[in-house]
Amino acid sequence: MANRTIFILLFIVIFSVSIEAKNILKSISLESGKVALHFKKEIRGKDFRATAAKSKAVTKYVFDFKNCYLGGGAKSLYNLKGSLKSIRVAQYKKDTVRVVIDSKKSYNVKYYQKNSPTFYITVPKGVSLIKKSSNKKSRESVKKSNLKSSPKELFNYVNGDEGSSSASSEKYSVNLKHNYTIMVDAGHGGKDSGTCWGSEKEKKIVLAIAKRVYRKLRTLGFKVKMTRARDHYITLNGRIKRANRDNADLFISIHANAVSDKSRVNVARGVETYFLQNTRNARAKRVAAKENAAMLKSMDSTTKAVLINTVFTGPKIQLSHRLGLDVQKEILKSLRARYKGVKDGGVRGAPFYVLVGAEMPAILVEVGYLSNPKERDRLRSAKYQNRLAEGIVRGVINYLKNREREME
Repeated sequence: MANRTIFILLFIVIFSVSIEAKNILKSISLESGKVALHFKKEIRGKDFRATAAKSKAVTKYVFDFKNCYLGGGAKSLYNLKGSLKSIRVAQYKKDTVRVVIDSKKSYNVKYYQKNSPTFYITVPKGVSLIKKSSNKKSRESVKKSNLKSSPKELFNYVNGDEGSSSASSEKYSVNLKHNYTIMVDAGHGGKDSGTCWGSEKEKKIVLAIAKRVYRKLRTLGFKVKMTRARDHYITLNGRIKRANRDNADLFISIHANAVSDKSRVNVARGVETYFLQNTRNARAKRVAAKENAAMLKSMDSTTKAVLINTVFTGPKIQLSHRLGLDVQKEILKSLRARYKGVKDGGVRGAPFYVLVGAEMPAILVEVGYLSNPKERDRLRSAKYQNRLAEGIVRGVINYLKNREREME
């Protein structure tokens, strides 16, 4: 009897903790120029995605919130004055709340969260409630089959540091003609920790940054893949094979740097971006050797020579160089808007084996030096990681926009 009582109490505790962990959309309100979604807790980036479907009659802006549940006070809004037909809410899946804005005409949507449980989505001017909304359709389901590929030009992503007190006023529109696939590669993983400095491991920090890049690109409507989304080992060759197999348009590998010479730990710093190319530059060769270490252990000198001689004349080198320039520029711009003393380590070619065999433009970004105390503290920061990810995303978009102009 005692064991049964303990079991019941334990079940109640576990169930209570589970309920507490869930997020709930408590209510919706229409404020001046925006819809306010009042959640129990802040929305995490990985739990949110925006898509859109456009037809002659209506444009549907769809917002999915995973790990969320519909509260009794969250009702759909109908009888709207202005260019919106309705703002509908439903428990789309057992753990996903879907909010759909039905608009009579397309408009540029902005959305943001200001360090609070309230999530804001902008609406066109003149939209207001004529009278109290009916509840009859509040649980109306939204059919997934009605959604087509997301026209990214319909959205403006409002940039704001995750966890900051307010969203930044900076914004940009993707406005691309094609639906691109981006492969995001978090360096190292599993038995390969990469650079280690004290308790900090390269594999952990670069995975956190890669996940931020993934979420931001997904939110903007890109098809995004990750070579790894958890702490497990993947060979260098296996990473690029995944990118080729998934027909990725771009390959972005994220790493962190370090120097072993203790006399240089306060000197060596900065963000560097690399593309695949043979080089005589000692610094580039040193960085490449560090990242290649795991692969080089199992490769004899003859194999190395053959591999190097067959890859450095590939047709994607020039495009990779240009991608690197765009990404480096935007990372520096993003970081320097908030942080002082961010050093430009430049863009250069180097023999990185993780980029070997890429059938698409491919770059490797060294986001900073774990051996440098100041940069190490920054790289551990969620706000700094967010700025890095923002720069990478902006660089990718700028590169693709420029390529589309050239192809016209």
